[in-house]
Amino acid sequence: MNRTLAALALVLVAVGLTTACAPRSSEVEDRVVKSVSAGSTIPVADLISDDDAKRFTIVCPYELPADVAVRLGVSAKDLPDLSKRDDAQALVAVTADGVEATAFPRNRVDLCSATGGWPAYSRGDTATVSVTRNDDDVYVVTRAS
Repeated sequence: MNRTLAALALVLVAVGLTTACAPRSSEVEDRVVKSVSAGSTIPVADLISDDDAKRFTIVCPYELPADVAVRLGVSAKDLPDLSKRDDAQALVAVTADGVEATAFPRNRVDLCSATGGWPAYSRGDTATVSVTRNDDDVYVVTRAS
């Protein structure tokens, strides 16, 4: 009986810790939301925080990893596969250490409302993006230049 209670208590504690420690959204998503909330036009380079990023792009729903790999000059196996999803997007950066890819939902910020894939950008790119907010309170980001 004591072992059963101890085991049950351990399971409940583990579940509680896992739930308490699980983030509600990724750090990348939070940073992107903070960046796009800064104005109606922002530099595209503000979407990425990694100063070591040589190149970066946005991966949108239904894009094939092979297509994104060609754009960035990396292996498709290092990229998220969103080819069968419409609920997520990913920010992908190429650094000296490899590829860093983070997928996150489109319910707070939507980087993929426009048609066509995003190009690859360099960290110092001067291109800009336009930011609006839709009726669902989602930041909608589109390429401006």
